[in-house]
Amino acid sequence: MRSVRRTPPATTLQPAGPPLTGESRPVEGSLRVKHAIDRVVAAGLIVLTLPILASVALALKLFSPGPVLVRERRIDREGRSFDLFRFPALGPLRRWAIDQLPELFNVLRGELSFVGPRPERPEFVELFGENLRRHDQPHRVKPGITGWAQLRGLAGHAPLAERVRWDDFYVENWSPWLDLKIVLLTLRGVCRDEARA
Repeated sequence: MRSVRRTPPATTLQPAGPPLTGESRPVEGSLRVKHAIDRVVAAGLIVLTLPILASVALALKLFSPGPVLVRERRIDREGRSFDLFRFPALGPLRRWAIDQLPELFNVLRGELSFVGPRPERPEFVELFGENLRRHDQPHRVKPGITGWAQLRGLAGHAPLAERVRWDDFYVENWSPWLDLKIVLLTLRGVCRDEARA
């Protein structure tokens, strides 16, 4: 089937970004397989990184005045809230993405995928509803630890419209090969950052 280039409806914000193809969105069966693989891989990675998790937790307990584990409220694809687990974003923990290792437990619990739109704060989701008519698109698949928008540097305080536009692109064009590409590019970025440190 020929993909149809689609012009997004007018919004109060007019972001520049990638075109949407109009292809079918991920079917539920394929997503179930993807999320089952996520949980199996997350369980294996938790076992492999357990020494790192334990060492970081002990160091934070002994030398940091704050909490060992940070819980941040986020919204999933069904509009339900959950607690995102992270270590405090301190120094090398943040630089090497070690602060995100506890998110493996969110993947194991079925709240996150490895790849997908980043989960948003509740107040940001409300803002999407007020300003972007297409705001519900990123929640058609599970949120992820890494994603297409993050690879473009659109995270944190990046413009909401740009972030949602790239997340829409991911949802519209999802495939296992796109997930694999995003994972490989993410790993390359982490290794590059470590080499520069």
